[in-house]
Amino acid sequence: MGIKREKDQSVETLRGAAIILVVIGHVIGSGSDGGMKVADDSFLRHFYYTFEYLRMPLFTVISGWVYALHPAKINDLQSFFVKKVRRILLPMIFVGTAYFLMQYFIPGTNKKGDLADIWRILVFPYTLFWYLPALFIVFIAVSFIDAFEKMKTFVNWAIILGFAICLLMFRGYYIQEGAANYFCYQGAIYLFPFFIIGLGIKRFSTFFADKKLNILLLVLLVGSLILQQLAWYGVIEYNLSKGSGVGLLIGVTGTVLLFRIKWNVKWLVWFGSYAYTIFLFHSFGTAGGRILTNRIGISEIVIVFSISLICGMFVPVLAEQVLDRFGITRMLFLGRSYNKNQKGD
Repeated sequence: MGIKREKDQSVETLRGAAIILVVIGHVIGSGSDGGMKVADDSFLRHFYYTFEYLRMPLFTVISGWVYALHPAKINDLQSFFVKKVRRILLPMIFVGTAYFLMQYFIPGTNKKGDLADIWRILVFPYTLFWYLPALFIVFIAVSFIDAFEKMKTFVNWAIILGFAICLLMFRGYYIQEGAANYFCYQGAIYLFPFFIIGLGIKRFSTFFADKKLNILLLVLLVGSLILQQLAWYGVIEYNLSKGSGVGLLIGVTGTVLLFRIKWNVKWLVWFGSYAYTIFLFHSFGTAGGRILTNRIGISEIVIVFSISLICGMFVPVLAEQVLDRFGITRMLFLGRSYNKNQKGD
């Protein structure tokens, strides 16, 4: 019988912080036509903007770090793929469909689609669920690289990271905005470098523990954040993007440094334990919170924000308690094994 590995509490703390930032971002909305529909010059929009280049990168770096605990091997690739299909693609299909139907049928939700287009969620990015097919592609790519032992050495890892960053730059310059984004391959290109960084933090921990490196990263992060804020306030003209320049630098330096802090915050660890379920279901809660406050006539931004955030964090926890009880629902909606006590769930 194998020894159960204790989870790293600092990583679980980061996971909890990351999912809270993700939910806050979706409560606010990526633009004035989504989420709470806050104005572009509001404090909440500024908050969204400030953490825009850290939210999903941090979530992805954590995924890479966790993957490095049990990397794919050549003799179990088929099993690895099957588990990733179950863990990622089944919730993408079933939770995504449920959310589409909720948006369509329930009054007061944002961005209702045409029911005839429901099939598109299987092929193209759909709201927050874009992350799932993109991450699946990354897992498949990394598993092949690892199965053939092409990232065992630091040099090889650095080469692949460099390739991933170049690929991201290529996407920014050569793939036109609005181009057909089948299975969110463009999102996969964006996530790829951050997943590789997370893997490297775990696999080559001595390199990332170097004090001189961390001082350099801190200087770069502070400088990048200053440029970001100057651009926000219109002091300088700079077109920020997630995939290049200052935006990419904030994502890379910020996520690496957050791993060096080694926090252990119990309540964040608790939220971290539900992070994937919260990601899958938080939009049901945030939308419900907005609709509830609207129905009872509450319009104060602070109250609407607070209720939506609370619903976004705790509705998924309640959903997990219900869905985890039945084999079929735990598999289709949570991505877990049909048998609750199966190893590796």
